[in-house]
Amino acid sequence: MATKGIITAIFAVLLMATVSWAQGGAGAGTGVTTMDMLMPDPPTNVTATAGNGEATVSFNPPKTDGGSPITRYNVRSHPGKIKASGKQSPITVKGLTNGRTYTFTITASNSVGTGIASEACNSVTPKAE
Repeated sequence: MATKGIITAIFAVLLMATVSWAQGGAGAGTGVTTMDMLMPDPPTNVTATAGNGEATVSFNPPKTDGGSPITRYNVRSHPGKIKASGKQSPITVKGLTNGRTYTFTITASNSVGTGIASEACNSVTPKAE
């Protein structure tokens, strides 16, 4: 799974380099090079806390935003692929099945695109209170 993320990141860098070259070189006189802007790194220190049919996922921002501010974080459950998003930590994922065990990954997005997913967090099992 990590290989897919690495390949995606390499493709993004190659694509931006190609666009920069096609536009007449780095920055084409704008003072900002296309290579200065990349997708953000994955968020770090992802942890989850179970609730009743939900989980609250906390995290630290990525080590680098890729040169453009983070605009959104996207959380995805495993299994179930239930999604939630927000602009900061924590993010609550609703619609989970009580008694089922989940882990979560998070991606960060900026004006360039969405970066690769974080490592999966600790597993949690939502339950009725």
